Amino acid sequence: MKREEILRKIRELNLPKDSYVVFGSCPLPVASLREANDIDLLVEKELLKKLRQDGWRVMNKGHNDTPLVRDVFEAHDNWNFGSYHPTLQQLLAGATIIEGIPFASLEEVKK
Repeated sequence: MKREEILRKIRELNLPKDSYVVFGSCPLPVASLREANDIDLLVEKELLKKLRQDGWRVMNKGHNDTPLVRDVFEAHDNWNFGSYHPTLQQLLAGATIIEGIPFASLEEVKK
């Protein structure tokens, strides 16, 4: 996916402000560095509950990796992969806002 498709798909979700940040590989195409295959979201626990009620399904991808998924989206309420475990608030504090959508900074993605 390229930048415009990612932005359009995220806008279509109409998620509450300050309840999520786009993370994983998606900040890279938005910065015109490469394309992405999916859209990873780090979301607050209440939003995760709402997404599940809205029909998003649990996918067991392995140890500590059970996001809710729908279409190209994966929604996580934690980012406990490897040795770096940023919180939603931490990522939002340094987020790059593009057309009103918070993307984790490239520095955070690199970590």
